[in-house]
Amino acid sequence: MASRDDGFARQPVPIAFLVIVRKGPTWSTTDLEPLCRLLSKRFTGEIWAFGSYDADIRVERFRVRVVNDERSSSHIGRLALTTRQMLRWAGELRAARVSDLVVIALEPFNGGLLGLYVARRSRGSFICEVNGVYADRNNFASGVIPVWLRVAARRVLGAFVLSRATAVRLLFGEQLKSFVRLPPHVLTRQFFDFTPIERFNAGVEEKMILGVGFPFRVKGFDTLCRAFLAIANQHADWKLVLIGHLVPEELLAAGLEHPQIEAHPGVKQPELAEWMSRCGIFALPSRTEAMGRVLIEAGAAAKCRVASRVGGIPTVIEDGVDGLLVEKENVDELSATLARLMQDAPLRRRLGDAARVRAGREFSGNAYLEHYAEFVSSALARKRL
Repeated sequence: MASRDDGFARQPVPIAFLVIVRKGPTWSTTDLEPLCRLLSKRFTGEIWAFGSYDADIRVERFRVRVVNDERSSSHIGRLALTTRQMLRWAGELRAARVSDLVVIALEPFNGGLLGLYVARRSRGSFICEVNGVYADRNNFASGVIPVWLRVAARRVLGAFVLSRATAVRLLFGEQLKSFVRLPPHVLTRQFFDFTPIERFNAGVEEKMILGVGFPFRVKGFDTLCRAFLAIANQHADWKLVLIGHLVPEELLAAGLEHPQIEAHPGVKQPELAEWMSRCGIFALPSRTEAMGRVLIEAGAAAKCRVASRVGGIPTVIEDGVDGLLVEKENVDELSATLARLMQDAPLRRRLGDAARVRAGREFSGNAYLEHYAEFVSSALARKRL
């Protein structure tokens, strides 16, 4: 881990002190190192995370503090444990009287409520990011509580938090449609989520279709399996590989096992990058998706991408130029698209090369930092009015 050194004296004066409240990292604090190093160019601050372990480290100008919420087996217990710890950190922050403080939550629910409270108590600006399509019923599995009631509860909580934010970051323009209407005083910006694209590179192509994500049905993996099975006998040298939390169990439960289909649990990012470098086609036929960061990662690895035309996916794939789009849940269209790509290596290379060029041009760390710096600066200016 890198720590402070004399090089910081040559860097620009920090724009603000950021406190980023987030879920995770699930695997390791090293997952956050690229973000910390990038933000250290323009900011100082802390990341407060709740995940599967305890940690307190420094990465350049950022301190990363993680509380292990898995010490409790219940949702309420985890929430209480996390809240108590973060309120202690908030007390330290308030006592330090940090100037130009900006508290950022990555969602408007548990983290959003906590971030709003910390910002109010510390007299800082509050920014809330919107990283999901929260009104889409495809986000919810059937259960004891009706879906409509869960969506309604999210609307109430989302409206409470987002309407009190200084600024809100969206991934695409219609993201809050049918969810909440922001009041005029809330500043909004629209730009992509940070993706460490330098970790993803092209490797030797294998005849493999790769799907990565969770939950199984939300990512459309049932649709992907059925589309692949329709053509698997004609392409016996190809296989479908699915990776994600509970994916092997969900595949079995759906009755979609096949000799040409592999399922693996979630993996750490270095291993994911290895899988990505080897695949011939990357597929994400989601039923709902705010952006699909894995699509940027696949583009950086020069892979041709197939995804559903939903949510923010069209902001990262231009159909026919750097990937192909299909209608969600359309097994026949997805099957035909996969077969077309499997039979046409030059098309795969053309789409993959275009995706790699676009990833470097539009979705680089420097591009993200420029968007982020302008956004935070504008939020501070709005707070001072």
